[in-house]
Amino acid sequence: MIQSARLALFAGTLAALMGQPALAADKWDLLGATSFDARPVKDVIKVGPQPGGFKAIRIEVRQSDVEVLDLKVIYGNGAPDDISVRQSFKAGSTSRVIDLKGGNRQIKQIVVTYLPKGPAKILFFGVAGAVAAAAWEPLGCKSVGFGIDHDVIPVGRREGQFTSLRLRVKDAPIEIFNLRAVFGNGARQDIKVKSVIPQGGETRALDLAGNARGLDRVEILYRSIPTFKGKAALCVDGKQAR
Repeated sequence: MIQSARLALFAGTLAALMGQPALAADKWDLLGATSFDARPVKDVIKVGPQPGGFKAIRIEVRQSDVEVLDLKVIYGNGAPDDISVRQSFKAGSTSRVIDLKGGNRQIKQIVVTYLPKGPAKILFFGVAGAVAAAAWEPLGCKSVGFGIDHDVIPVGRREGQFTSLRLRVKDAPIEIFNLRAVFGNGARQDIKVKSVIPQGGETRALDLAGNARGLDRVEILYRSIPTFKGKAALCVDGKQAR
């Protein structure tokens, strides 16, 4: 009796992986598996989003020999990638490392057509790509007077995706009294900052409430601390969500 393909994404599958050959330094994640009888089968493996995506996949065959007739990867954006892997695999063998177009891709589905030589199992593995670090985007700079100043740095990104802010100080130290982020919807967040930032110093990443938020402006209450170098300059950077 022909059995439909079953996805094996549970902890018990991990125990079956003991003793598989070690591969390089990359960490391979199990994406799914199929089980079938000796009859041509077309199966769909649902993968779903993973942090950072995958840069490559590989196939491993268990129990019986299998001939892979067609292999297609459907990326997270729905784009298909037909992969040339038409070949026979001996039980216990593994495919080459199959690089994905563009690298670091989200995989929605793997569609495989195969001809088993008996009850067998195909396992699909993916190796994660490096997660790209989000870059800091300059939002603006202000010259800081010796008296207490209230400055506004307009951003105007109502549809932006900012997750945090950072302050950088040039020329002289400054004293911060208050820092406020005003979001695109008018909501406000007062952010606690170390009171004195030295010349050439910068703050840690100052997280915004609610994570990715559109910014309208940043308001700062501060002053330069007098030195022989004159007034300070304060720059505000924003980090956008990836």
